[in-house]
Amino acid sequence: MEGLDIGSRKLEVNANCEKMAGTKKTEMINRAQRRWRLLARALTRSPEPQEDAEELEPDPISVRRFTNFGLVNAAALENVIGDRESTWYSYAATIDRKCFAVDVREVNKSFTANELIGFNNTGNICVWPSEECLAHYLLSNRDICRGKTVLELGGGMSCLAGVFVAKYCKPAAVTLTDGNVTSVDNARCIVARNKLDTFIDCRVVQWERAAKDLRQDDVNANHVRQTWSTDWNQPESRRTSQAGLYDVILSADCLFFDEARLDLVETIFGWLAEDGIALIVAPRRGSTFEKFTEAAIERGFTARQREFYDPRVWSRHLELVEHSQEYCPDIHYPLLLELTKKQIKAPG
Repeated sequence: MEGLDIGSRKLEVNANCEKMAGTKKTEMINRAQRRWRLLARALTRSPEPQEDAEELEPDPISVRRFTNFGLVNAAALENVIGDRESTWYSYAATIDRKCFAVDVREVNKSFTANELIGFNNTGNICVWPSEECLAHYLLSNRDICRGKTVLELGGGMSCLAGVFVAKYCKPAAVTLTDGNVTSVDNARCIVARNKLDTFIDCRVVQWERAAKDLRQDDVNANHVRQTWSTDWNQPESRRTSQAGLYDVILSADCLFFDEARLDLVETIFGWLAEDGIALIVAPRRGSTFEKFTEAAIERGFTARQREFYDPRVWSRHLELVEHSQEYCPDIHYPLLLELTKKQIKAPG
């Protein structure tokens, strides 16, 4: 009966979404797409159409109408020695009456579209809903990472999911990465404050460079090289496959750059252990999620897409659909994509 109830609720949600005013929904989606285009051009240093920049100029990129699912709550820490550029927060989640909390450093500055252009940053200056949902899911299923080597790709300024995993899921080791130096430096501050720097490694990883190196080495399956870069101009260092493959790879809301899609797929495939699993959490956002899934399958992954993966996330989703005018499932509700290299056997 529970399965029937979930199915009926899904149909009800879909029906409610279809009833949203067409003009309003289109406006929300178009506005989100314009923001992601601005971010993409900032990363690739592509020329910026003047009309897009002018249209979004008054609106800081970090300000979002829908901000979170309320699964991980932030509270400013008092009496913390910091600096003028940042504020420390305690991010806490309560699961099965147990509290999980980590300290997170948030940069106070909000980046406008003009500031972002030419500034090599993912825009992740806050914790995004997909990262929040991924963190909640992993804390609710701590055995996934227990005793495993874990890699987070595109963790942004907080790498929240990876930090929670390191503190509470008893992994063998954790590596937190992002393509931006500023983000990784901030992650290092967070790791140090939470006293996790003894077994967490923070690195700058650019998917394009990593994928290029992996493709070059694909002819030799016994030697997989990785691309780590702590500075944009420094030569990369490499590690052998024995030291470099990961049991679990995490990624939250990293599918919106069309140009980076194949590089991200290649990076995950090259660094995932043969019996490992990659957990990708992201909203549909038009066709971006489906296109990534198709690219992953074409590369050789077995993919499992899950819309209902956590009861609390789903319950919150239903509430928002019913009561929030700012919430649009297409750009806000994160799906879970599980990627493995082995075929999933059917029960029985």
